[in-house]
Amino acid sequence: MNISFAWTTTALLDGRKSVTRRQWTSDYMALWQRAWDRGDRTHTAYDKSPRFKGKAVGKITLTIRPYWERLCDMPDSDVAAEGGLWADKAEFIASFDCEPEKEVAVVRFTFTPTQEQSYPLFPNAARG
Repeated sequence: MNISFAWTTTALLDGRKSVTRRQWTSDYMALWQRAWDRGDRTHTAYDKSPRFKGKAVGKITLTIRPYWERLCDMPDSDVAAEGGLWADKAEFIASFDCEPEKEVAVVRFTFTPTQEQSYPLFPNAARG
């Protein structure tokens, strides 16, 4: 299966990201849970959706079966594990543009970059 990290690719590549929360449908979550149940734990990570010419940047290996969790129940420590792009849990939850009580999919993983990584770590940096 594929998963994209459009907002957090840099954090993924430099090792700051080990969990992601997604507003998935229950059917899509069931696909990920069935993959786990049959032992399919490694999936391709993209910098953006392959439908929009995203590039594979590595593999994620799930460390726990994907599960549902209310945003408000997210551990404070997961702000850093989500990539450290938000000042605190409240700011992270606000980025979802939904109620804090909403249940979202939680995917915990380790990341292995592709062997020949040509993806720029700082794509918006000025070129010299």
